[in-house]
Amino acid sequence: MATTIPRPYRRILTSALHRRFVHASALSLLVNYVVAFAIGTKTSFLWSWFPLGACGLRTVLLFIASLGVFFIRVAQMHAGPRTTVSPVATFRHIFPLDIVQTFAWYMFSAWWFSEVYLWSVPTEADLGWVKLDRLTDRTTLNERSIYLHTYHMTLAVVQAAFHLYCDYDRLTIPVTKRTPGSKDKRTHVVDPVLKRINGALVHCAVDAFKKAAAVTAASPFIYVLFLRRPAWNFSLFFAKLFWNFSRAAAEPQNKMPPEFYNLFYRQIISGVGLVFLWQTANLFFTVFITQEPLKRGQPLTTDAKDPTGSLINGLKAKKEFVKSYAFWELCFISQQFSDRRKAIFGDIDREGGSAWKQVLEACIEHVSSVTGRINNYKNPPSTITAAPPPLKKEANVSYPQLQTLPHLTEAPKQEDIFAPSPKANGFGDSFGARARSYGHSPDWTPAATAKAREALGQASNMLLSPERKKALLSLGGSDEEQKLLPAPPPPPTPARSQSSFNISSIPFVAQFLRSPIGKPFRQTYAQRLCSIVFGTPYGQLSSIVDAIESIAQLLIASLTEDSFGQVQTDIPRVINLFTNTITTLESFISDDAANGGLDIHWSDVTFPPSNKPEAQAKARRDVVDVDIVLSTLKSSLAELLAAFERYQREVGLQSKDIRLAKAAVGLQEGDGNE
Repeated sequence: MATTIPRPYRRILTSALHRRFVHASALSLLVNYVVAFAIGTKTSFLWSWFPLGACGLRTVLLFIASLGVFFIRVAQMHAGPRTTVSPVATFRHIFPLDIVQTFAWYMFSAWWFSEVYLWSVPTEADLGWVKLDRLTDRTTLNERSIYLHTYHMTLAVVQAAFHLYCDYDRLTIPVTKRTPGSKDKRTHVVDPVLKRINGALVHCAVDAFKKAAAVTAASPFIYVLFLRRPAWNFSLFFAKLFWNFSRAAAEPQNKMPPEFYNLFYRQIISGVGLVFLWQTANLFFTVFITQEPLKRGQPLTTDAKDPTGSLINGLKAKKEFVKSYAFWELCFISQQFSDRRKAIFGDIDREGGSAWKQVLEACIEHVSSVTGRINNYKNPPSTITAAPPPLKKEANVSYPQLQTLPHLTEAPKQEDIFAPSPKANGFGDSFGARARSYGHSPDWTPAATAKAREALGQASNMLLSPERKKALLSLGGSDEEQKLLPAPPPPPTPARSQSSFNISSIPFVAQFLRSPIGKPFRQTYAQRLCSIVFGTPYGQLSSIVDAIESIAQLLIASLTEDSFGQVQTDIPRVINLFTNTITTLESFISDDAANGGLDIHWSDVTFPPSNKPEAQAKARRDVVDVDIVLSTLKSSLAELLAAFERYQREVGLQSKDIRLAKAAVGLQEGDGNE
């Protein structure tokens, strides 16, 4: 048993992320230096770029604007892709916390950049906060600087919208699709840092120019129509803290703002620089944080006192971000580090079970969650809970007498309430009593019973609602009475509920859903499938693939590295798990809703119509993330069959299990034998 408490994997990962964050900040500081040089004055060749002068001070001040982006990324980072069924569902998930802090930090960054930029420009640019009126020599606000502040704030709103819509907070971990016969078994092929940065810097520059140019063209109209008066009042509120203004300064001097055409050049320069700072900060954070979980070529947990215990702690972590890196490291160990594999196989005396058993259970739980979510969709759990059993009154227990209030009404009647009613008065009552007597007579024939049930059913459907019929049935009565009154139809199953009338068949609804405005309301087949297979709101694609690959490679390596022989008893369980997962997943994406597959939502106007079955089948199969999981399962299962089929008796594999596994992989009988 391990004598030391293993260090939590979260702390090991945090230490590695701190080092990577420092590297990303250093590169971001270099970009800030370039932007500081671009927006500064060029009166002196030496001091325009010298780091210990004004350029260096501007660099440090601009770095505060970049830190705002880093704060957003640290607070909202996640490893998996969004799996909500539609953009509207995504908005409900990120509202209000993520939206508020994203817009707040970007607007703070834009305001800070504006102040640094206005301080950097020469006096001739006339971009101070206030100016003197030439006619009255009174202090008034400078609308040129207000307009430039508004322009940068508009850029911040646009950038924040792109940040949320494009999910900049996702740490993209590339997942490679396994192909049969490939020598490279890495599940995540990550390019070197410099290669990734060089390929993305040009895109960041182009994107910055496009956004700056678009907002520059639209800002005069937006400012005049919507933002001029609010921006003036907001600026005046803070300017009064430092200057004295007359009453005439409460409103802009002219109905139309001054000519801003001479600011277009400064808008482009400052706008491109600001957006480029934001884009590169996001780029550097993503590139450095998504590096492989290695330290000097070894797994992150290598330097820990109990490496295996720390890794198991990460596999059982509650946060998906920590768990995804732990599974990534386990996949590296299962493929490349034999000494760590032997340590897992040899650690049999550990609290909570042997190290292999704990690793296996963590991986199986992750893989089996795919089948569990599919089964929950097909057969949703009932929300009706059974009533608790009544408490039995014990004979020898005496209960205290309660002092009640005086009775205001008469006591309930004690006579039989089911006794025959008195003689009816009127045609309706006499007809009902006569029909009731025929119904209770012993010579009531089955044919007459069927006719009466049909007549009463039609009458009840015309006069009573389903809720009313259900209430009447729940009141009790004789069995004959309940049989004659038809019960309301059962509610439809949520997974199968489809209206006979398709709303998207209405022309203007279909046109709306196909337009860019209707795109946020679409629930596409691919997005709904990923939400079921990988979970919501963020998918577990990378960790599921790593769990599959880790189990397979550890089992194969156990043939030569498991000295205690504890792994072989789990081989049938893993093969059956992979077989069941492949079968369930393929049937779910291949069949339609009538045969147990996923139905098509009425808002999915991009899905092929029903008169094109081949196109529909192709659309069901061409979901990239699900296809990656299927290919990983099949390739791993094929490798397990090739390694252990010859030892099927020793490891407890039955012929039926091998036959089903080969059918799931697509092998013929006899394939895989050597």
